[in-house]
Amino acid sequence: MLLWVLLLILGLLSRQAAIAKKSVVEPRPSWTPILEGEAVTLICHGVGPLKEERAWWYKNQQLRGILSTIIQTNHPGEYRCQTQGSTLSDPVNLVFSSDPLILQTPYSVFEGDTLVLRCRGKNTGTVSHMTYYKDKRKLRDLITDFDKFLSLSQVGLNDSSKYQCTRVVSSAWSTWRETSKNVAIQVQELFSPPELKTTTSEPIEGTPVNLSCETQLSPQRLDTKLYFSFTRDGMVITSSGKNSHVLQIPTIQTKDSGSYRCEAKAVTQNILKQSNYVKISVKIPVSQPFFNLSAFRAQASVGDVVEFHCKVLRGSFPIQYQFYHENTILENKIALSGDAVSFNLTMTVGHSGNYFCKANNSFSYQLSKNLTLSISDPIRSQTNTNIMEITVALIIIFNLTIVVLVVYFKLLRKSGRSSTPNPYRVSSISDLQEPVYSNPSSQKELMPIYGNVNPVAENVVYSEVTSKEYGKEANNTKKLPEIEDSPVIYAEVKQKHQPRDSKKTNAADRRQDVAEN
Repeated sequence: MLLWVLLLILGLLSRQAAIAKKSVVEPRPSWTPILEGEAVTLICHGVGPLKEERAWWYKNQQLRGILSTIIQTNHPGEYRCQTQGSTLSDPVNLVFSSDPLILQTPYSVFEGDTLVLRCRGKNTGTVSHMTYYKDKRKLRDLITDFDKFLSLSQVGLNDSSKYQCTRVVSSAWSTWRETSKNVAIQVQELFSPPELKTTTSEPIEGTPVNLSCETQLSPQRLDTKLYFSFTRDGMVITSSGKNSHVLQIPTIQTKDSGSYRCEAKAVTQNILKQSNYVKISVKIPVSQPFFNLSAFRAQASVGDVVEFHCKVLRGSFPIQYQFYHENTILENKIALSGDAVSFNLTMTVGHSGNYFCKANNSFSYQLSKNLTLSISDPIRSQTNTNIMEITVALIIIFNLTIVVLVVYFKLLRKSGRSSTPNPYRVSSISDLQEPVYSNPSSQKELMPIYGNVNPVAENVVYSEVTSKEYGKEANNTKKLPEIEDSPVIYAEVKQKHQPRDSKKTNAADRRQDVAEN
């Protein structure tokens, strides 16, 4: 637990140190080198008022003590300071010189500043001529009898170089020429070149996008005011404020695509810096693709070549198209423009089913609607048709055969029954006597005869027997008509089967009756 607390404290301290203001050492006069014997005043600038603060002073990386924020010294060395609530300052190197002529320059020079050069010597003679050089090239000649300054206004980074001065000194006895040492002057950046940063360089249409112009002021010039502006394809875009380094686009559109650049300007120093171009291509999500095929009414036959088409109306390119049969990818296509993509497929029986296409542009995708394709096989269909026709024909022939056989056997049975003499019918008819009618001519209707008329054959029963007499003339004779010519109709005939014992008994009785007769 203690370890976690220590890590938390260290993290907070390091964070505070990172965001804290850096202390700054200001020398007065702000010239270097310094002639021996002269004193220099050093001021430590922190976050609070100078009179109320104390500062830690370091010389050559050694702590000299906690002193006032303002000290004086005439000793050379590297000086640093730090106030409470700020971080350690950058070093200021105090250089003292015993040379007869020195070229004094500011401790720090920033772009946009006015660079002041001062040529100073120990000799008190009369100076009749003074010349300043830059990289051994003459900058300017001054004709004077007193120390003069050379001012270079609005210096830039290209003014960093080696500078030198010479002078001609006269006395009552002689005239001589003095030359200073070369002094390297480094013009520092007032602020770093801005960098345009965006939340994304490929935003999706309709999403918010923020652009920020990032730059860093020199710790010694933190009070410099900067103004920012943004351009797209060379045209200025209105920002939320001149002092704001952020441009907000709440809902980016296709028209917002282009090359963006930001500018940072220090108005007082008239320093303008531009960032590099950042290209924002606004990405457009793909719309749902349109999918169709060349098959008529979504039907095709085995061996047909079907052409599949897939196209989206909106979407950033390139777009990858994929054609599917059920969940199996059939084809991949890449479209670099707005034309539809297609491919051909020769149909087989296994190609029946659902088809669809997929459009994908690396950050969005859409699926088309399903289309169902039915594949038929003509050869198999013809074979099935032939088999069906043969089957139906066989069934018809079988049924006709059954009908013919049934009719044949019925006719055969009827024919056999007509040709076989019926002994019971003859014997029964022979025992009958024709009834005597008083009016024979009027007897033209059927005459019912009831009873068991065949005592010999008791197993034959005539439920109802009717006969009709034909001919105009009638007689009262009892002559029976010829059996073959007599039309007799049997309305119902039943044959009764007796048990064997009863048959024996009946036969014995009949024999007995015959014996008695």
